[in-house]
Amino acid sequence: MNDSLSFEGFFQGAKKAAHKAMDDHGRAEYDEFALHAGVAVERLAKATLVSKNPIYIAEIRNADMLLYLGGHLQMDEEKVRTVGAKDAVARLRRIGALQVDPQLDLLIEMRNGAAHASPDSTQAKGMISPLARTIETLLDELGKPLDTFWERWTEAVKAAVNEQEDQVFRDVQLRITQARHAFDDRFVGLPAEVKEGALKAPQPRKEEWFAKPMGVRDGDLLVLKTSGGDCPACGGQGLLTFEPVRHTATETTFTANGFGCYLCNFEVSGPDEMAALRKANTPGLMTTVAVSHGPTLTPEEQAQLVIGETRPG
Repeated sequence: MNDSLSFEGFFQGAKKAAHKAMDDHGRAEYDEFALHAGVAVERLAKATLVSKNPIYIAEIRNADMLLYLGGHLQMDEEKVRTVGAKDAVARLRRIGALQVDPQLDLLIEMRNGAAHASPDSTQAKGMISPLARTIETLLDELGKPLDTFWERWTEAVKAAVNEQEDQVFRDVQLRITQARHAFDDRFVGLPAEVKEGALKAPQPRKEEWFAKPMGVRDGDLLVLKTSGGDCPACGGQGLLTFEPVRHTATETTFTANGFGCYLCNFEVSGPDEMAALRKANTPGLMTTVAVSHGPTLTPEEQAQLVIGETRPG
């Protein structure tokens, strides 16, 4: 039998496609993600069927395939045809290895659509959970550990199916992992000191005006401040932004409302994502800044406000 139709051939093909899907998702290439995620499910489904009996992947309409997969007939490789993703999943449901899952069905439809036309990006972005959930179920059926299949993506996949956490938290955890892997991949094959040098370089760079601590005003009121912070993805120096939540004649209190890192492109925005970021990873990120000032300071003098009373997250 063709080695590509063996259990190991399907299993390794599923693993390769699943890793590509996670990389695609991290680059916001959601059409490619849908394609590779569907391929991963299809190949792991076929691996599971083959583990039960090789003839379970045969097309019913092709009697020669039954004989070929049973080992009693030779066929040219170009004539070999196996069941598609939809039917493979249906057969696994029939024998109780998978349960009905409308989201998985949608992912399979997107995979088929991605092969011919771009799927809806908003829907495709949210297909991480059914991908992770289905693969976990099939790995359990096969008796294979999760980390053997997912390797460096294991923790991110676990987070994706953790129903005890809300969607924002799961999304932020995933984006941290995606940014970390994308950053690490840039240095594959290079000496370790190249990556270390990038992380040790002054960050933000002095020549990059947008990365300097700065303030934005609405008249005499400082409405936004920026400050550095350690990136949870790559370990470089990112940029925190703050907005005012309380203002008096002598003090303005700011709360963190965003974070971005130019080294690995990880970013979050808004109070919900900032709360998820602090919960997911980042001790040491400031959450609140209280700035004391005099009521008679000129705008130029207020621009030199000294940060005080910081509280780490």
